[in-house]
Amino acid sequence: MSEKKTVVKKTDNKKSNGNNKIRSRDWTTDEEQILCCMREEGIEYKYIGLELKRTIHSCRNKYRDTIWETKPWYDTYRAALKSSVKKSHLETIARANDRRVDLSKVRMDIVSDRLATAISSIPRVPKPHVNKKKRKHSPEDIGIVLSDAHIGHVHTLEETGGLAQYNLDIFEKRINNLKLSIGDIYELHSQLYEIPNLHIFCLGDMVAGMNNTGAWSSVYISSDVHEQVIVGSEAVADLIYDALHIFKDVYFYGVYGNHGRGSLKGLEKEYINWDYICYEYIEHRFKDNPRVHFVIPKTWWILREIRNHKFLILHGDDIKSGGMNAPLGNLIKTQNMLMTMIREIPDYTIIGHFHSAGEWSTNNGKIIVNGSFIGPDIFALKNLQRSSRAEQKIFGIHDKRGITWRYDIDLDVER
Repeated sequence: MSEKKTVVKKTDNKKSNGNNKIRSRDWTTDEEQILCCMREEGIEYKYIGLELKRTIHSCRNKYRDTIWETKPWYDTYRAALKSSVKKSHLETIARANDRRVDLSKVRMDIVSDRLATAISSIPRVPKPHVNKKKRKHSPEDIGIVLSDAHIGHVHTLEETGGLAQYNLDIFEKRINNLKLSIGDIYELHSQLYEIPNLHIFCLGDMVAGMNNTGAWSSVYISSDVHEQVIVGSEAVADLIYDALHIFKDVYFYGVYGNHGRGSLKGLEKEYINWDYICYEYIEHRFKDNPRVHFVIPKTWWILREIRNHKFLILHGDDIKSGGMNAPLGNLIKTQNMLMTMIREIPDYTIIGHFHSAGEWSTNNGKIIVNGSFIGPDIFALKNLQRSSRAEQKIFGIHDKRGITWRYDIDLDVER
């Protein structure tokens, strides 16, 4: 099979380290081999770029867009590449940057690459038919809060004395009930006014996490974190796909939680988080669909204006509390501190993490705390003597009135 010539898109002539301008050019076979080998050895793109005199984006796009297994040299080159040659590449990088690359820091980045190359975009859905009859009231959007799915967590009725249970099958049933509830609520309210958009506030802890990355272990985890990411991202992607049949546009806002950390707290940057990879996976699924819009920052918070009202979105694990109780004083204190930092006053602050739904009015607006998919677990039942049902919040957003109506959806009630 003859090798196709790959054309690299033009990049801005920005200066790299050393003040040398990096120009766009075709990739040679030698450069492709070096890129493939170094990336599979766990080398970060910025160091590969220094070695090849290319930008980070050029190296990343080339690696992700290339199906390496189809290259005629792929198997023979990797097999013939001696350790001394690999070592010379690493030593060149070490001399240029005065340090060795810590391979553990790119583990999640490599997984992200492999996920991106494996993802196929979901087919587009035609825009829903809009009933043209005149309605009395002005349009509203719908907001749905998703948080604390803890996919991969498991506990049984036997372990809780018949009080609660949770596993992957229960998660799938509950998110299916949530999808049906969204359709029912849309059908009810759309009789009164148009509802063009759905806003999904994803607050983190989609996954149960990995061993030794927090105050949890594999004792109550039934699947590895890779499966947790796949199950969670596919479930949310299906929810978005179904929503496109009834809403004109879907907006997704994602912040990461504490259970998705990629390492012990403080050893990696905050966004090195499996929730973040889960959101990227979902975004890739809809990369060709202009009706789905994503806001997935590397920060732990989002401030977004929706229908003339400001929404502050965060997971909530930084708020001091007594276990899973969300003390109002600390919620207000956190809201005030964030307002001071960002110099904005939110109308609504939406938080997850505490697994117990609640809502409070403050001097600056409302604080809304979401429930969870998991419901009561061993920790909540034994250590806190608390049992909150599995539920998620949904509400309407009006241009002038802000949040108008709201429901706490019981995820165990089948539609």
